[in-house]
Amino acid sequence: MRRRRWIILLLIIAGAGFLTYRAKHSSPSIADGSYLLLDLGGNYADGPPEDLIGRWFSGGNPVLIEILTTIRNAQHDKRIKGVVVRIRSLDVGWGKLQDLRDALIEYKQSGKPLLALMVNEAGSANAEYFLATAADRIYLAPATTAPLSGLATHAIFLGGVWEKLDIDMQVEKIAEYKTFGDMIINKEMSPAHRQMTNEMLDSLNAQFVGTIAQARNLDPVEVQRLIDECPSRPSEYEAAHLSDGTKHLQDIAEEVGGDKIPLVTTAKYMHVTPESLKLEEGPTIAIVYGVGNVVSNDKAGQNNVLGAEGVSKSLRDASKAKDVKAIVFRIDSPGGSALGSELIWRAVIEAKEHKPVIVSMSDVAASGGYYVAAAATRILAQPTTITGSIGVVFARPAIGRLLERLGITGETISRGRHAAANDLTTPLSPEMRAKLVDEMHYIYDTFVDRVAKGRNLPSERVNELGRGRVWTGAQAKENGLVDELGGLRAAIAAAKSAAQIDAGKEVHLELYPKEHGLASRLGLAADTRIRAALPSWVREISAAIETDIQPLTPLALLPERWQIE
Repeated sequence: MRRRRWIILLLIIAGAGFLTYRAKHSSPSIADGSYLLLDLGGNYADGPPEDLIGRWFSGGNPVLIEILTTIRNAQHDKRIKGVVVRIRSLDVGWGKLQDLRDALIEYKQSGKPLLALMVNEAGSANAEYFLATAADRIYLAPATTAPLSGLATHAIFLGGVWEKLDIDMQVEKIAEYKTFGDMIINKEMSPAHRQMTNEMLDSLNAQFVGTIAQARNLDPVEVQRLIDECPSRPSEYEAAHLSDGTKHLQDIAEEVGGDKIPLVTTAKYMHVTPESLKLEEGPTIAIVYGVGNVVSNDKAGQNNVLGAEGVSKSLRDASKAKDVKAIVFRIDSPGGSALGSELIWRAVIEAKEHKPVIVSMSDVAASGGYYVAAAATRILAQPTTITGSIGVVFARPAIGRLLERLGITGETISRGRHAAANDLTTPLSPEMRAKLVDEMHYIYDTFVDRVAKGRNLPSERVNELGRGRVWTGAQAKENGLVDELGGLRAAIAAAKSAAQIDAGKEVHLELYPKEHGLASRLGLAADTRIRAALPSWVREISAAIETDIQPLTPLALLPERWQIE
């Protein structure tokens, strides 16, 4: 019986492998004059495309680069006459959102029409409408509710929890803007936290309002007034000149040609390969993904982790590959382990000795996520990317009183004055706490030094920009923390330039790390689905707990997830 099960399993794996091979090496038949119905909704993660097994485990949504490639294919595919993008509720950060919008804007350079249909049902439609503004015409489906409510960010503070649980929480941070520590120990925003949040929202709101105003030929003051009125119904959008009417998909199909114009689904068109369109045939550019919380030790099968060992290996492999001309290091990380960040920083230095390394920042590349980028040849970020947060934070709970309340007691016997520092039943002594703060200053000074050398800035200036402060990509560009504003396609263009590849020449993209094996899928599946069901603030705390934390480990971690809604 056991042998039969193994045979069946091997047949399933072989079948999946065959289907994956066919999917990668075949291209569907598309009629001339077709319109692509591009469905966008849900989450688009950064990373290499999944195989069929991984796609099944992850719920079926493609990764970001697959959607960007699909849009670019439609731009160059002579069989595609136009695109209708149907936008459902999106679950992406503003960096990826801008990548999607940039791809649609680039598609329009082909001269082909682009129409948007919003089909939202509930919740804010800020992100969905921002994306829709790339289109020539915007329609809302009847019965759609799409509140254009404006941007907001929410901060959760746990300072009132610990006394109720009889836990003594000790927090140290460098410096006043490193508000991850505030989230743990405070009950409200500090003045520095409030200042930083307001200035970031001002930057993001200016981009949000300005983009809408330019796309719809409206005055920015008028756009802000409309947002304050919070249009929601299709008729309200149309009356405010924010849309071009209310239509079902069938009405749009009739508008572009009725039954004579075939609509090609996203699922079908994604099987069109760039190679079949004579795209991505040229010199090789490697894209190395660094996604998740930074840890110093890789944890096989664990999702949402940027492991120093794995990413360093990918950078080394790409730098030594003879056919790779340049490396794009795509980062989507709030940071984490300071040691892990240093190890990846060193791997970037070593890779840069062989090939140009261009950093492309996604939704967030902050704290340790900025540390690993600092040594790159060139850094690109979207104007809405969350970055910076050059600082260090430490949090340590002492749970002795809680255990006593539960009737649990214990004793520690040690040799050495500070040997029991990892004992979480008692608070740190003042002397040990002072030693920890000194260690944090050492890590912070190293962080500042890495940034100063990588960005060719005086250490004093980096310290001014640091102190834990978070910036938008637009602010970071003004401050010299990034070189250029743009997304993944812009980073590929920068890599071509650095490798002295002609700007008009196509390049082949080699993605790292390689696909996961079947064994790791089982661990990733449950982890991904459980995380998706948790509130964002719970995910934030659990991410911090998983980020290589030992009782005395300082972290280079973003203050919070910075969910802008």
